[in-house]
Amino acid sequence: MSRYFKLIFTCFLFTLLSSYSKAEHPSTHLDRLLAKYRSYTQEDRLTYSFDSLIQKSKTEEKPFLKIIYKTLLAHLYSKKNDRKNAPSEQLYREAITLAEQTHHTGILIWANTEFGNYYYTYSEYISALPYYLSASRALESFPISKVPEASRVLIKNAYFFGTIDDHQTSIKLLETGLEITPRSSSEYGNILYAIGALYLKKEALEEAETYFLRTITSANNTADEMRRAKALGELAIIYSMRGDTDKAEIYLLEDIAISEKKSDQRNTMYAQIQLGKLYFKIGRLDKSEQIISKALLYATTKLYLKGFEKEILEIKLKIAQAKQDSQSELALRKKLDKINLHLSVTDGQEIVDKVNWQTQKERIKWQLEAEQAKLDKSSILKWTWATVSFLLCLIIVLTFLSYNRRLKFQSLHFERKLLSFEFEKIRSEKLLKETNNTLSSYQVYLEKKNEQIDQLEYEIDKIKNESERQSLESLLDSHLMTDENWMLFKNAFIAEKEEFYDDVLNTLPALTESNLRIILLQKLGLNNQEVANLLGITIDAVKKSKQRMRKKYGETLDQILKESHCV
Repeated sequence: MSRYFKLIFTCFLFTLLSSYSKAEHPSTHLDRLLAKYRSYTQEDRLTYSFDSLIQKSKTEEKPFLKIIYKTLLAHLYSKKNDRKNAPSEQLYREAITLAEQTHHTGILIWANTEFGNYYYTYSEYISALPYYLSASRALESFPISKVPEASRVLIKNAYFFGTIDDHQTSIKLLETGLEITPRSSSEYGNILYAIGALYLKKEALEEAETYFLRTITSANNTADEMRRAKALGELAIIYSMRGDTDKAEIYLLEDIAISEKKSDQRNTMYAQIQLGKLYFKIGRLDKSEQIISKALLYATTKLYLKGFEKEILEIKLKIAQAKQDSQSELALRKKLDKINLHLSVTDGQEIVDKVNWQTQKERIKWQLEAEQAKLDKSSILKWTWATVSFLLCLIIVLTFLSYNRRLKFQSLHFERKLLSFEFEKIRSEKLLKETNNTLSSYQVYLEKKNEQIDQLEYEIDKIKNESERQSLESLLDSHLMTDENWMLFKNAFIAEKEEFYDDVLNTLPALTESNLRIILLQKLGLNNQEVANLLGITIDAVKKSKQRMRKKYGETLDQILKESHCV
């Protein structure tokens, strides 16, 4: 009797533990479902399949199935429209709400990543940021093995943080992905490629080349032709940077051939842009113009490809300048001005910098919360040990805590000062926008910028901690006039001083953009030192640029400078 009782009890315990495991860790089951239903391309078929599946499922499984269904349906709508759309966004939000109600962190990480990737696909980085931040914060403490489609989740998060120049976070996510992804999986090659792309962005060419070669090996093993094509294209960039242009051309032509064969229009366009750059570099201007014109045909069909369109037009501008085609040059500059205005609110460098700053601010907030939690826990432990430890141990603990707190206070004081500088920067930028970017508001804005630059340089001279110095130097670099900021200023200048602007271009032919910046900034009343601060160059560089212009344009330049009140 006792033996039968033990057998029944063992079976009951096994069933209970099995049920608990399924309820708590449904990621394996969800992975199988996602592998099956991601291939569906018809909304009706997907809806019919999930309606039937949900009806047959257990009560505790239904919310997970609904989350997957809504997310996959949102993806189908997005793919069908090839642009942002209200039905997709509503479905993604409903999926996240359901995920929050399940209290299962893994499915919530997955849902947030999918919604973030939707915005990322259409270059809406600011909209994508909250979802990627939620996912990445949860990933820091939640086991990745319990997240559905773990490799895909890590790759998507890594691509986003790499795009906004948070390379440390991106590489950390991708290295985790390599650890959990089977080498026989196509996802393994995707991760190798992504790591290579990050190293290439940092111009670490040897590391990048190693990962792209490993990508090709993985792609060959999994018959992933497009991944192989993309890796060839990136290797071509590396060889071009090293001066091996013949090899670079061969790789890019193979990349284009595979992409066209697979009807991957976006990668075809990307490879054509790189080939156009290569041809321009080696002086084959007609070939360069021919290939980038093909790329432009596709780039202009999608609003979210404006960044690529800008890149193409910049190459065409260089070609026009090389051919001394002033009429084409003027037309291209006007087109670029319009595109830069669009990019300034979507995926231009200014937006990337803003999203990166918001990300770092959130991470500082998380760190402060974590430190506070540690201090609270430390306080409880201190009083516990006080009751069971003798006086000498207590003195040692208190001394250690006091030292740590002093270090943390110093770190917190610096972070607050850094945030104060960042807040002043944002406030002056906001004030500029509120005043509609007039020249008078720009004058105030640029004066404030120079004051902030002086303050930062003063702090940098005082600081000894290398990490803190790098943070301040990074913030100082963000005050420099970026291409996007320059375009906004130039447009405001043209709006109010169009006659002067046209006169400058007409009387000073082939004027470089850098020299144009000096003339327009000094027209606004800035002296040589203030111009140097904003452009990130020395005052001697400003003076030498003006000397070279005087040598080239003679009295014509002097007349322009007199009109600018900057002689």
